[in-house]
Amino acid sequence: MTAAEIQSQPISTEEQEQIRQTIEMFEVITQANPQDTQSLEILKEAYARIGQQTESLAVSRRLADTYMELAQYSSALLEYEGILHKEPDNAEIIAALGEVEARLQASQQQSAAGSNAASIALDFRAVVQDGGNLMATKKTQASERSMLPGTGVDSETIAARLEGADDGHDTLVRFLTQHRLVPEDVLLQALSIVRRKNKDRASATPAASLIDEIVTRGSVEPEHLICGILDRSKFAYIPLENYDVDRQIVKMLPESLTLGRLIVPFDILSRTMMIAVANPFDAAGKEAVQQLLDYNIQWHLASPASILQVLAETYRH
Repeated sequence: MTAAEIQSQPISTEEQEQIRQTIEMFEVITQANPQDTQSLEILKEAYARIGQQTESLAVSRRLADTYMELAQYSSALLEYEGILHKEPDNAEIIAALGEVEARLQASQQQSAAGSNAASIALDFRAVVQDGGNLMATKKTQASERSMLPGTGVDSETIAARLEGADDGHDTLVRFLTQHRLVPEDVLLQALSIVRRKNKDRASATPAASLIDEIVTRGSVEPEHLICGILDRSKFAYIPLENYDVDRQIVKMLPESLTLGRLIVPFDILSRTMMIAVANPFDAAGKEAVQQLLDYNIQWHLASPASILQVLAETYRH
């Protein structure tokens, strides 16, 4: 089914209300972080889904201009062309298209002159996105899944693979140490305690969070710690405590991921699923999600406390 066909499908009053809640939330997020292209994409699609085409086009313009600012000219070109398709006489968009085409051509010429260096940079970005960057978006295709060990992955297989898999805590510790966000002695103590707690964790209880333990052991305010991570990583953020999360969406992932990894789906818009994580560097957990779900996935960092609250409400703990 195409995006146009999805948008033409009638939606219930309940779904409309959920989409309006999504719009309200992401308007706040994009005002706080105007260059959050991932959230702008969600906002654009949400407006279109409830038939507010004027607002959708306005967000598309914001998105195109932001891509230009970030020197992502191919993405900017697609956005401007989409607007022009609906507003063929828009002189501003015609002028913007000319500018972005010129910049794209210059960029391509520069890339051709230094192709080896460019290839290295692109490869590095891909590694960062797959390993930890919450701004990455990936759709799991059947062909991709078949390249991974074990075709036809199910939740039991995923749970078995996650046993003993890297939890991303070492990477988070290195990140916090590198950026001097937390004293090293506090980090090592917190890491040791979290590992012990998670080793002894009962299957029906949530995992311990390293960020929560750092806050407890180091007298660090959770808001300051999360803001420090966001400022230095440019991860996307979701104030999950203000979101009305549908328990059925959470349960689309097995407990080995939701409870075991503090990874929580919190909304679906068309073919995009939005997922909150307590540890943005949990590469194994994110890979497991991508193997299980046939959605475009957009990752968001949330406070561990808000994730634990959602899990408590979902599983009635």
